[in-house]
Amino acid sequence: MKTLEVPFLNVAGKNLLDISGVLDKLEINEVGVVNWPDYPYRPDVKFKMGWDADNLYLKFMVNEKSVRAVNSEPNSPVWEDSCCEFFCDFDDKGYYNLETNCIGTQLLGYGEKMDDRELAAKSRTRADAAVINKIKKSSTLGTGTFDVKTGDFSYELIMQIPVEAFHKHHLRFEKGMTFKANFYKCGDKTAKMHFLSWNPIHSDTPNFHLPEFFGNVKLV
Repeated sequence: MKTLEVPFLNVAGKNLLDISGVLDKLEINEVGVVNWPDYPYRPDVKFKMGWDADNLYLKFMVNEKSVRAVNSEPNSPVWEDSCCEFFCDFDDKGYYNLETNCIGTQLLGYGEKMDDRELAAKSRTRADAAVINKIKKSSTLGTGTFDVKTGDFSYELIMQIPVEAFHKHHLRFEKGMTFKANFYKCGDKTAKMHFLSWNPIHSDTPNFHLPEFFGNVKLV
């Protein structure tokens, strides 16, 4: 199981562009595990992460051969687009799934781990759009929608995720805090379907909703 050490960032009052520049100086991590041989395509996906008492800061850097951005409304099926995802579990009672397509449209869910995949999906609740909109985000691809495009595409997603986004908890981040998480890249309706993860997943079919395969995250 992998462990990610996330450094403190002194970025209070900075905008997303400035925060992106600070994140650029941090260690690069890779979302590069191909867990299912039936889906061998492996785009180049890196991420960087930081924190302060009230926020997590996350930046994805993606190079891929096909992009799609059809969804523009909160909680729409962004996993069908070119999508980067962050799942996290703070207490083993339930976990959040934050899914962001390549133009910054987001889905935010919460629910308990269940062995029955269909039941687990039905039991998860989606955050209100007002909660999702508290997350500041920006994409170098802009915000306009488009259907499948093929070619060579490079883009960056930057997010400032406030504690309020984790709406089922009362959080404040602090040095030494640990939690479980995984980072993903998918694109169910792109020209090159793929399912990558940071920490490996062991299951017969593609499934990101398996918190037993989350890695460790420590705030340092």
